[in-house]
Amino acid sequence: MGFRSERVSVGRLGTMMLGLAVVSLGATACTQAAPPAADGSAAEATIIRVIDGDTVVATVSGKETTVRLLNIDTPETKAPNRPVQCLGNEATTFTESMLRPGDKVTLEYDVTRLDQYGRTLAGVYKDKSLVNADIAAAGLGVAVLFEPNDRFYAEVLAAQEEAEGNNAGLFAKNIECTVPALADTVVEGLSELSDTVPATAADVDSSLAVVTAAIAVGKAKTKTLRALADSSDVAASVVWAVKKGSYTALINSGMERATRIKTKLVAKQAALVQAKKDKAAEAARAKAKAEAKAEAKAQAQAEAERTAVVKAAAEREAAAQRAAEREAAAARAAERRRQAAPPTTYRAPVKEQKDSGGGSYPGYTGPRCYAPGGQSWKPCK
Repeated sequence: MGFRSERVSVGRLGTMMLGLAVVSLGATACTQAAPPAADGSAAEATIIRVIDGDTVVATVSGKETTVRLLNIDTPETKAPNRPVQCLGNEATTFTESMLRPGDKVTLEYDVTRLDQYGRTLAGVYKDKSLVNADIAAAGLGVAVLFEPNDRFYAEVLAAQEEAEGNNAGLFAKNIECTVPALADTVVEGLSELSDTVPATAADVDSSLAVVTAAIAVGKAKTKTLRALADSSDVAASVVWAVKKGSYTALINSGMERATRIKTKLVAKQAALVQAKKDKAAEAARAKAKAEAKAEAKAQAQAEAERTAVVKAAAEREAAAQRAAEREAAAARAAERRRQAAPPTTYRAPVKEQKDSGGGSYPGYTGPRCYAPGGQSWKPCK
């Protein structure tokens, strides 16, 4: 068990390199022979091709055999009617880099030799390194246990824990599709929310939209994470089972904080809306008061104008009445004078005649008294 013990120790120290470096370390760290099979059986094989991260085709005893690596599960790439799972292609590529066509390997068996699909179940050793565990150490597979085959489980699990400590592969936080990346997105999105409640309505509305969206995203992604417990994505399910304890506490704390922030923002929004309504109502009251005052002023002015018109009409009527009375009085006075004056005797106008020497009165135009014969006259007395 020399190399397997060596690798677990290195993983605890956190000094083991990831990816292809695992292959190099496996090839040089130990020269001890591969351990014997649990039942004393082993077989030499030659790799023909890699099917996916945890399945290969090899020649065993002259026969082409499909080999399923024991106690390791990598993301699926060829499951019917399902998309390629997170890092499935990377896992296949990694296994291809370790097990190239023509490579000589040793197959170690456990209690059950075949699975339900007729594939040979084995631990695959190359250069005395357990490939099953190397894949897990790169973070591209997880330890799985299907009783009674548990022979390689402990070493694969130790390699998985090594990958977790190194944030490698499925445990990486910077690969978008991984469980840690998904969980970190939720935690970071909630932690970035500001506790400050803005003063203006526009800023409150904006902050409330951000918080509401963060809560919605948090709920959706939390639902996705929790669904992994019953997911067909075994690798993601295992990673979530490992990480959910710490992430659940962080997500719950973040959601509670976000909910408190939202409550404050909703209260502030309601207060601002009420203040706006109050201000509008006050403005309406002030406007109504001003309009009433203006209307009262207009009514008073109209009343004054009507009063002035009535007064002017009354004055004109009074003036007309006085004028009529004066005219009537004058008429009555004239009538009285006429009635009091003696009657006037009408005298026909006398044609003016030239003086004929009978004595003239230049400039006299009054009545004339003629002497007999009508040739001379003198003013009548």
